[in-house]
Amino acid sequence: MESEKQQWFEVKEVGGSLWHFRFMLWITCHLPLRIVELCTALVCFFFWLGAKPVRARSNVYLEHLAKVRGSRKPFMGTYKHVLSFALSMIEKLLGWRGAIKLQNIETQGDDLDKLVEQLDRGEGAFLLCSHLGNMEMLRSLTGYGEIHTHKEFTVYPVVDFSGTSKFNALLYELNPDLMNIVLDANKIGVDSAVWMKEKIAAGNVVVIAGDRTSANSQGRNVEMDFMGDKANFPEGAFTLASILNAPIYFVFAIRKHDFDIRSSYEMHVVKAKTSFDCSRKERPERIRLLVQEYTQLLEKYCQVHPYQWYNFYNFWKKQT
Repeated sequence: MESEKQQWFEVKEVGGSLWHFRFMLWITCHLPLRIVELCTALVCFFFWLGAKPVRARSNVYLEHLAKVRGSRKPFMGTYKHVLSFALSMIEKLLGWRGAIKLQNIETQGDDLDKLVEQLDRGEGAFLLCSHLGNMEMLRSLTGYGEIHTHKEFTVYPVVDFSGTSKFNALLYELNPDLMNIVLDANKIGVDSAVWMKEKIAAGNVVVIAGDRTSANSQGRNVEMDFMGDKANFPEGAFTLASILNAPIYFVFAIRKHDFDIRSSYEMHVVKAKTSFDCSRKERPERIRLLVQEYTQLLEKYCQVHPYQWYNFYNFWKKQT
């Protein structure tokens, strides 16, 4: 099926013109969140009925998830997946308006303290996030001064905006300062890598998602076992980690209750065991080890919150 073969950046942005997203923002700002959830569920149902390609791509993921969990695919699973994604867009609008506070975040007793201590010493870090949960949570929190640290720092995200121009335009309207520090993943070169290294040395944070292949680097992947099958993870994010050679952390911010945007959030922060204090010859194997750490964590959290991984394309298709 052609729809299952498409990469994420080849899938056109849905939702019509910018006014659809502005309407979404209006109801988010003016209606109780419970009513917003009900409206979203109704709209998503009719979208889901007519979105066969989206259902097909979601089904690929849910089939792999059921296989690794040893269970059946859930009833109406693809609808629940689409609904969770729609709620995540509402969630992002709330975050970019400053409506999500630090008190809404539940820490997990993991390596958050290590990261906080490091940032308080003025030492930056490289963070690997994913499209599981709200990957922009840290950026929206820090943008409004909602931080654990005593020392202020800036989050510099590396983002591929392919296919999301309308929604990103709305985010820019909400908070242009946060959007102005975004780095385009398709324009990363030697100069930008040097710039990122300087920002990290100054005590800041660079963040990139490790579960999306860039539109400009389709052929550079690392094959990993993931949810019972071989999957291709983009080499670029992990190669960047090796070049910057800063302390590496995996970060996941996930709604505690999948379909409740009033829910608190679980913030998972795990320091990578892999480092790049090694020779150039050893670097490829270290990159592979880092990808392996990342995919194991991603699979673990996907099993706990299956509907919050927003990758609506065939992640396991063979590259040709």
